[in-house]
Amino acid sequence: MGNKNTSSSEFIKGEKIYLRAYKPGDEEVVARIENHPDPRQTLFYAFPTTLEQQREKISKLIDDYASIHFTICRNEDDEPIGQTALVRIDWVGRMAIYYIGIADKINWNKGYGKETTALMLEYAFNTLNLNRIQLHVAVENEAAVNVYKKTGFTVEGTLREAMYHEGRYCDFYVMGILRKDWIK
Repeated sequence: MGNKNTSSSEFIKGEKIYLRAYKPGDEEVVARIENHPDPRQTLFYAFPTTLEQQREKISKLIDDYASIHFTICRNEDDEPIGQTALVRIDWVGRMAIYYIGIADKINWNKGYGKETTALMLEYAFNTLNLNRIQLHVAVENEAAVNVYKKTGFTVEGTLREAMYHEGRYCDFYVMGILRKDWIK
């Protein structure tokens, strides 16, 4: 189980989860997101990854001025369960792309994704003063589309045959939310 002494590492606290900066060992949960068939199915990762590759990637991400990454941890046991990020942040245009990945299917459909998304929107709009958050999601990923709609995102368009996956091309929604719509 996780470390019970995490109060100093909680950056954003929610009811069920908290978000914190990456720390050594988090490459394990990131590798599960990118390697395990369940999350890979919805996130369209095509290549296997090693823990060493994840360590290198995380190190680069931490130094990237255009992205902010968090590890998602359960409050009940401090266990890291996923990652979330704002990437390709445009500090002049005040916009970013949202990402979330929850590693193990046992943690799906428990409200962690919805809570993480809500916390990240609050952080993006109230702390970073961003104006627009957008994302891409497979049209067939109805669970994720519903979470995004419940947190205020709207479908703004469809990227037709945007990705090749399991022998066919798949459509993706472009979803977005503006600060003024989030405030409502």
